[in-house]
Amino acid sequence: MTKLNAALSRTGRAETAARRAQERLKRYRVAVLNAAVTGELTRAWRETHGTTKPDIESAQNLLQRLVFARRARWEEAELERLRSVGKEPKGDNWKSRYDEPVPPDRSYLPDVPPGWVWARLQQIGFIVGGLTKNPKRKGLRLKLPYLRVANVYANELRLDNVETIGVDKDEVAKLLLEKGDLLIVEGNGSKDQIGRLAIWDGSIERCVHQNHIIKVRLVEKQLGMWILSWLLSPPGREHIEKVASSTTGLYTLSISKVGDLPILLPPIDEQVEIVREVERRLSAADRLEAALEQQLIRSSSTRQSLLREAFSGRLVLQDPTEEPASFLLKHIRAVREREARKPRGKRMPKSRSKSKVIRPLLEVLREHREPMTPEQLFMESGYQQEFEDNDCRQEIVDRFYEELRQHVGPQGPILERRPDRNTVSLELKP
Repeated sequence: MTKLNAALSRTGRAETAARRAQERLKRYRVAVLNAAVTGELTRAWRETHGTTKPDIESAQNLLQRLVFARRARWEEAELERLRSVGKEPKGDNWKSRYDEPVPPDRSYLPDVPPGWVWARLQQIGFIVGGLTKNPKRKGLRLKLPYLRVANVYANELRLDNVETIGVDKDEVAKLLLEKGDLLIVEGNGSKDQIGRLAIWDGSIERCVHQNHIIKVRLVEKQLGMWILSWLLSPPGREHIEKVASSTTGLYTLSISKVGDLPILLPPIDEQVEIVREVERRLSAADRLEAALEQQLIRSSSTRQSLLREAFSGRLVLQDPTEEPASFLLKHIRAVREREARKPRGKRMPKSRSKSKVIRPLLEVLREHREPMTPEQLFMESGYQQEFEDNDCRQEIVDRFYEELRQHVGPQGPILERRPDRNTVSLELKP
């Protein structure tokens, strides 16, 4: 048993170290994103390149350009829509219907790194809701794949199970996803899952999205990775939770709330540098995470192998007088048969819905106060009930023996007596 315990102890220490390393990796990822969006990650880059060189577009100029491009794109789409219904506009009055997004309120926002500006998500993209699932859609002839909440996670798309839904032809133009669209989950039962988001990779053609996923079509798609990093970072998460909260204590997002999210905007050149450095560091963390997962798998396999070796008698030298598990099973069956033949008085029916809880062997021996056979201890501790209710009976017997072996021996609290070859008595040491 000493050899087994030592091997299991080494395996346990290796697992503990791997899990602690995983926790440190989680904190490291958060720290990387936090340094990225607060400007710490590129402090040296700014000192080297500056923000006033003519070949680097300032964040303020970038925002103005995005705002102008957004209006131009809306006018182009609106003009096409009017012409499609036979309403050729005369003059420019129709352009007044454009809802100009306003900048965010700077009074509650912190100061920004040199050369950065605050923007509102609505200023740099179009916020679009999805389709509502209802029985009428079953009768529509056009069926398209659509994304649900279950398909979108934090910087991850899970597309193994994508369903289809009926879509009206008039909805298609609005609902179709384009590669580079930001997908934001509208609501979730858990606060930390509100607003989880990913970038659509275009892997499914003609795919739409349900109303519980809000789509953000950016004016310039190259902004996607930066905005993803910002909204996944601790400061970005704070803003999401703030706009998602309500007086009822529930958390949910809407098109207007998503549009109101403040976005910290660096110059494009600095964005590229930040995204490159974040991907480099997080890729290294992902490789280490994969190695740790393999280590945990190997540790689990090693533990199972050690226990199999121990139970089969190949790990340590065996006492020829020691009772094997197969004998215990035989004894248990014999006791059950003898008990079944005894006359019984009337008893209240026992509810099978409440299975007996397995109790520690030491506790059972302490309460019994007198020596017990392994069969009695097996029954009184609750292993018997689980043995009867479970198909993996050999595993239950192995568990009983493993717990018993931990307490029997020169250093253990249980004394094992053998009055003869066929009798074993267990009691607590005085």
